[in-house]
Amino acid sequence: EVMAKLRGVFNLQSFRQNQLEAINATLAGKDVFVLMPTGGGKSLCYQLPAICEKGATRGVTFVVSPLLALISDQVNALKAKGISTVQWTSDSGDQTSEVLRLLRSSRKPKLVYVTPEKLQLNGATKSVLAELYRSGNLARFVIDEAHCISTWGRDFREAYTGLHVLREEYPDVPIMALTATANQGSVNDIISRLKIEGCVKLVQSFNRKNLKYIVERRKGSILAPMVEFIQEKHANHTGIIYCLARKTCEDVAKTLRETYGLKARHYHAQLPTSEKEEVQQQWQSGKCLIMVATIAFGMGVDKADVRFVIHHSMPKSLEGYYQETGRAGRDGLPADCLLYWAWNDANQLANMIKRGNDNQPPSPETLEHQIEGVYMVARFCMNGAQCRRTQILRYFDEDFDPRNCGKLCDNCSEGGAIITEDVSKYAKDMIRLVEDLEKDNVTQAQILEVFRGSRSAGVKAKGHDRHPLYGAGQDMNAMLRDQLVAALVAESGLTLKYVLNSQGWNTIYLRRGSQADAFLSGEKSLSLSYRAPTS
Repeated sequence: EVMAKLRGVFNLQSFRQNQLEAINATLAGKDVFVLMPTGGGKSLCYQLPAICEKGATRGVTFVVSPLLALISDQVNALKAKGISTVQWTSDSGDQTSEVLRLLRSSRKPKLVYVTPEKLQLNGATKSVLAELYRSGNLARFVIDEAHCISTWGRDFREAYTGLHVLREEYPDVPIMALTATANQGSVNDIISRLKIEGCVKLVQSFNRKNLKYIVERRKGSILAPMVEFIQEKHANHTGIIYCLARKTCEDVAKTLRETYGLKARHYHAQLPTSEKEEVQQQWQSGKCLIMVATIAFGMGVDKADVRFVIHHSMPKSLEGYYQETGRAGRDGLPADCLLYWAWNDANQLANMIKRGNDNQPPSPETLEHQIEGVYMVARFCMNGAQCRRTQILRYFDEDFDPRNCGKLCDNCSEGGAIITEDVSKYAKDMIRLVEDLEKDNVTQAQILEVFRGSRSAGVKAKGHDRHPLYGAGQDMNAMLRDQLVAALVAESGLTLKYVLNSQGWNTIYLRRGSQADAFLSGEKSLSLSYRAPTS
């Protein structure tokens, strides 16, 4: 029956890794946890068993999903296949009575899509679930995007934490939880919160073999090099450019259209719903090739032929970076993931996190975790030696041999031996130099000039060429010297101070950080790596 449905309804000839195992387990009435990379085919794991008549389960499959747009897309796709499916969300409004009538009729839908809030707050939902449970017509609960349960995740949803009631109130109904993004801590969180400790766990590699990861330092405006990259490698290809701020999205999309003649539109959370739908439809259909968006455009995006994902600035977490780059190359063909970063990105992101949503700062524990996530990305960007895949997959507790990268990251394609040096002595000198020159409000560029012993007029004018630590880093490897300040900021040996200048722009000055004393006392050390030139 399973193979017949696969071919006859879903028009597929074979299963991808772990799909059949997940389907068989849920049809046997078992709890299942599925960790499958973006584009791995998670939805089939619950959509196909929902239409099977054989097996230990009967009745309606309830799918809990976080986004209305994602729900709408899946419901429409299932209806197009002739599968009886209902959307029961806040958008349903006056359709609630019709949904209830269907669920109480002899012609029940195969799947019902709900938001977690619908299950948590709605008395009518609970009432009909109880009726279905008593009559043996509740087949399973599916928790899609299950990483939203984890309080550590950037996609955390309060209503997801209440889903433990599904096991408490309907103990005999199997639960399937699915996600593309969770390290071991999040996996444990999901399983314990849903009370599915004895579940069948189906986990596979996070490695996306067809993606090439490239990280470049942002120096000044990146529009020209970014356009050059698109025009040379991805002319007439579909892509996504992620920006941090809504205004940046609008400005970048406008410049791409008006200055460079590219088919670009912007997308962010503040757009009216009708405009979001129109923009997404244009991108899906190919009328618009480049979506310039905040992370509001993401979860549930399902377009197979995305050939590039560009990060205009550093993302907030490696989890987010993996999710966003994972929207490229879902068809299995080669795709590029280009990340631009600057040394002050981390501090800007940390300040955003401290402000919180709607100026409601997160709890101290969550704040610490999220800021550490930012500096983890900073260290990833600065690491110009180690295979990018090795770094990303380590975050997800997966070991990866860089020899298997196939030179599909900027570091592995560079070649050359990796050289690691202990730069603790230079770190101490840099911290002392910043402390001494703090009164002069020095920027990173200025402090590096003093540190390397520059004879520039600016250095001499301020008398910094007479400082005892002038030229303290002149014998340091130039590649490591450029990393030193950013590394100390990432490790809290130094911090950044933003001061509004007379033109209304923020000037960024260096200050000693919370871990400065630990570095100065020798309690903390610092090592940096670089690749030796091939010749």
